[in-house]
Amino acid sequence: MKGKSVLITGATSGIGFHTARALASMGARVLVTGRDEARGRAALDRLRLEARHDRVAFLAVDHSTIGGNRDLAERVLQRVDPLDVLVNNVGAIHARRQETEDGYDATLAMNFLGPFVLMPLLLESAPACVVNVVSSAYSMWKRDPFEDLAAKQRYVGIEAYAHSKLLNILWTFALARRLEGSGVVANAVNPGMAWTNQTRAMTPETVPAWRLFWPLVRLVQRRASAEAAAKSSVYLASSEKASSVSGAYFESNAKPRRPTELALDVGNQERIWDLAKSLVARAPTREARR
Repeated sequence: MKGKSVLITGATSGIGFHTARALASMGARVLVTGRDEARGRAALDRLRLEARHDRVAFLAVDHSTIGGNRDLAERVLQRVDPLDVLVNNVGAIHARRQETEDGYDATLAMNFLGPFVLMPLLLESAPACVVNVVSSAYSMWKRDPFEDLAAKQRYVGIEAYAHSKLLNILWTFALARRLEGSGVVANAVNPGMAWTNQTRAMTPETVPAWRLFWPLVRLVQRRASAEAAAKSSVYLASSEKASSVSGAYFESNAKPRRPTELALDVGNQERIWDLAKSLVARAPTREARR
C-alpha cells in the first residue's frame, strides 16, 4: 500500500477508523471523512500517531446529500489524483423516517446514493479498487427492490436499511460489469457485527423483531470488535490477490459468498444503475443551491 492514495468515508470511528488505521500503517496516504470537525481532528491525531507518518487528512462532509458528496469528490481530486482505493464505509440506520435536503429518505441517501456519487473518482484510475461496505441485513429485503423506494408506505428502520444495502450491492455489480478490462475492480463486503456508534444508536424501535430479547442482543453486540470487522475491508483494499476479483460479495471472513438471487439478477442491477443516475441528476447543483 505504500505510496497509494485511499479515501475511506465515515472513518472517524468504528469500522472505518480501523480500516484507515490499518491502511495508513501500511504506508498508504489516507483521506478520512466525517461530519463532526472535532471528532475528525481527534481521529486524525490518533491515525497519524499510530501510522507514524502525517500522510493522513480529514475532510468534513455531509454524506447524506448529493451536493455534499459532489463537493467531496472535487476536494479529493484536488489533493490526490489519481485515487487508488475508495472504501465507501459510511452508513446510517434510523428508527424513524427522515428526509434529506434533497427530499430523499435519509437511509437511502446515505447508504445508496452517496456512494454512487463518489464512484467516478476511480473510473479513470487503474489499477484501483472500489470497496462498498454493505451488510448481511440486505438479505432481509425479499420484496421487489424497486418497491417503496421512498419508504413512505411503510417505515421500519431495519427494513429501510436492508433495502438500501441491497441496492448498494446491485449497483456494485453493475459497476463491476462496466469496469471489466479497465484494471479497476469493484466489490461489496459485509464486515459483520461490530460495536460502533451506529450500533449503539439502534433501539428496539429500529429492529422491532428483536424487542423481546433486546438485552441479549446488546450483550452480543458489545462483544463484537470494530477492529476485527474492518479486516475484510482492509483485505479487499490492500491484497494483491483481491485486486484480480471484481463483482463479488465478500463476507466478514474475507471470503466470497454467493449473494441472494435478487442481488444477482442482472435486470435488477441495470435498473438500479439507471435509477441511481436519475436520482442523482435530479439533485440541485451547488450553483442552484446558492
